[in-house]
Amino acid sequence: MKNRQSSPDQPCVYCGSTVTPTKREHVISQALGTFEQNWTLNCVCDECNHFFSRELELPLGRDSAEAFFRVDFGVKPPETADKFLNRRMRATLNVTGHVAGARVVMKPTEEKNGILPVLPPQVGVRRAGEGWRYILERDLNEESINEMTGGILEVKVIGREDDLPRLVQRLAVLGFKFVETDRFLDQAISDHAPVLVEHEFIVDTTLRRAAAKIAFNYATKVLGPEVMRRSDFDAVRRFVRFGEEPHNLVTAQRISILVGVEAETTRTHTCGLGWLAPRRELIAIVSLFNQVTYGIRMCQSESDEWKSVSSQHLFDPIKRTITDLLRS
Repeated sequence: MKNRQSSPDQPCVYCGSTVTPTKREHVISQALGTFEQNWTLNCVCDECNHFFSRELELPLGRDSAEAFFRVDFGVKPPETADKFLNRRMRATLNVTGHVAGARVVMKPTEEKNGILPVLPPQVGVRRAGEGWRYILERDLNEESINEMTGGILEVKVIGREDDLPRLVQRLAVLGFKFVETDRFLDQAISDHAPVLVEHEFIVDTTLRRAAAKIAFNYATKVLGPEVMRRSDFDAVRRFVRFGEEPHNLVTAQRISILVGVEAETTRTHTCGLGWLAPRRELIAIVSLFNQVTYGIRMCQSESDEWKSVSSQHLFDPIKRTITDLLRS
């Protein structure tokens, strides 16, 4: 067994490890696209690289708005939808009929040339005069059922033929019993095409950390690892690596930051870095697929040290190109 070499002069920019990395860290996660001239870093240790892949990039690539967009925009093939985790992604049917408002998950078509909504096993419950509340089978537990107890309830069990007895049994175990009055078989999701699906995406701390990692990687590429090892960046560094956030460091908005004729239709990622004088802060912008834009507070300073910092790049996952906006 060979001992890994150490690099005391080149510690990891995230944790300070001096063990020489064997892998390269991608500035933009490969889950969001690859590029002809990929930007990578050799100053992130393997332990941090593996942690980011497992804890941050996996949720970003399989359980986020970006996860949906990368399939919807053709960056990843439709069968990738089979790996959606659907924890931070919530899709409901905006249709009339028996399944109005029911939960759906996006799955690849049989031809693997697109994605479509599929009804997973679930239970709908409503009180008189109220709307339906749908609970996926995986979420059927005492807590979710107890919230719907009391009074006269109407229950709807949705699933394929072999799903129904299992769902009824699960409800019985939870002490939720009812009498079947109607049964509808072979029901289409809707009699109309196209079917409208409403998507809701939750941007939690994990996804904000994933965006902050992209910003930190980008700043490391632009400013250099020696600069990013400075204590000025400890707050954002520790937020990315350990989830510590003494004050709000990352915001997320559903906006495009690009302007021009093609701004509304472009699917590029944008990364930028600049000095915000009124707040005395170095700010990073990470906009993914030109759909979700994150603002990251990289550091604060009472001096004008960062005044000259200005960098903007487009990472196009469709054309697989990287463009310097300030030089193009």
